[in-house]
Amino acid sequence: MSKHLLIGIDIGTTSTKAVVFDRQGNILTQASQEYPTSYPQPNWAEQDPDDWWRATCFVLQRIFAENVLNAHDVAGIGISCQAPSMVAVDQQGRPLHPALIWMDRRSEAQCHWLHEQVGEANISRINGGRIDPFYLAPKLLWYKANAPELYRQTHQILQANGYVVHRLCDQFSMDLSHPPLTLFFDSVHGAWSAPLIERMRLDVAKLPPLFPCASVVGEVTAVAAAATGLAVGTPVVAGLVDGAAAGLEAGLVEIGDAAEMTGQSTVLMICSDQPYLGKALIPLGHAIPGRHLVIGALVASGGALRWFRDQLGEPERLEAARLGLNAFDLLGQIAAQSPPGANRLIFLPYMYGERSPIWDSDARGVFFGLSLATQKADLVRAIMEGAAFGLRHNIDVASEAGFVAASLACVGGGARSAVWNQIKADILNRPLHLPQAATGAPLGDAMVAAVGAGLYGSVAAAVAGMTQKGVMYEPRAEFVARYAALYQVYVNLYPALKDQFKQLAAVP
Repeated sequence: MSKHLLIGIDIGTTSTKAVVFDRQGNILTQASQEYPTSYPQPNWAEQDPDDWWRATCFVLQRIFAENVLNAHDVAGIGISCQAPSMVAVDQQGRPLHPALIWMDRRSEAQCHWLHEQVGEANISRINGGRIDPFYLAPKLLWYKANAPELYRQTHQILQANGYVVHRLCDQFSMDLSHPPLTLFFDSVHGAWSAPLIERMRLDVAKLPPLFPCASVVGEVTAVAAAATGLAVGTPVVAGLVDGAAAGLEAGLVEIGDAAEMTGQSTVLMICSDQPYLGKALIPLGHAIPGRHLVIGALVASGGALRWFRDQLGEPERLEAARLGLNAFDLLGQIAAQSPPGANRLIFLPYMYGERSPIWDSDARGVFFGLSLATQKADLVRAIMEGAAFGLRHNIDVASEAGFVAASLACVGGGARSAVWNQIKADILNRPLHLPQAATGAPLGDAMVAAVGAGLYGSVAAAVAGMTQKGVMYEPRAEFVARYAALYQVYVNLYPALKDQFKQLAAVP
């Protein structure tokens, strides 16, 4: 049968991953390619958009070179990405400046200007969210102020997936899951907010056309086909934010469905029929019209584990290589040697500032409770538990705002760790389920591609036809009380250290 394959591509923070699926959601093959992040100054985080394109070409070429797949059998392509990023391009779609990725926090001055000139209450009421360097508006204002000539030359402001979509099909676009991350979107009416854009003194002409996530934006051009191995004319859909894509894999269709995705960061997603118009959490669009996502997001939960591997885990990395294991799998085995509670060691996962719910660029990672009895296993387990405590903090804040997580799925790279999954179930005191085949965002990408290609009539139908529930983790009653007590220490640590974080940041 022709045109029965679907490709999901995720432009992540550390790598691009492409996965080929059949229309039932079965994985046929996959490939990934890493790229660097540049940190030119404190709180700056940049990537080269062409690194994303080179990685995309590499993974697609590898898929077609190493497997018996015919590019002409591909029905459609969906692309998700880290978000938000600021990708400024000229009329030909060429980058004019390194991409300011979601981790970039250089725009504090622009945040102060937004507070004074626009007002956080106005932004929250229309777009949802808060004034913070995480969002696109402050990044764009920094770019306008610090690179005015480049801003003048800028034709469109894209997201990472929009950049790759343009390279594939020569069309500018932004999918409808991204706009709430700009701070100048009307989340109730689903359109750019003219009043907010005017008050921010931005140019609406530089914003790309908006497309539903499953809409076909264009077809693979001859130039892109030569670079990737794809067939000319293959449909490319608008795509979506990586969290929204992973939410589809987790089955977030009904109100109250929820999931957490742990990779570089940990992201909580709750499906709602109303947009989030508060400040503590993050508003996000859904691939299903009429649905919205309420997001809680840490910055560096998985990133903290990667930091440990790179800085303190050289013996484990070498041992994993000798055994043919993933170093993170070996770290999970080490964490299992420490008891629940990590021998009263608590980790604050604020390794690069923090997003929700504390929103503090100055916050930093903390091991609290170190002693001469602390072992390496305690450190690793505490990092895993710190991420789970941060997740619980966001769930509690969402519940207080009326967005209750009725069920919880676990997706993303962190879901590969059985130890980490059990830690989350115990700390959250609720069952967690995994998809039967966990790939993270690429399956959600394939779902919207399937709808755009006409293989399914709706996103909900694609979710039903391409996913099944897998392993379930139940909370262990004997550890719930211990974790509840440690969680109270965790949530009290940040208020106690907040002023010290600011003092530390002010030290020359």
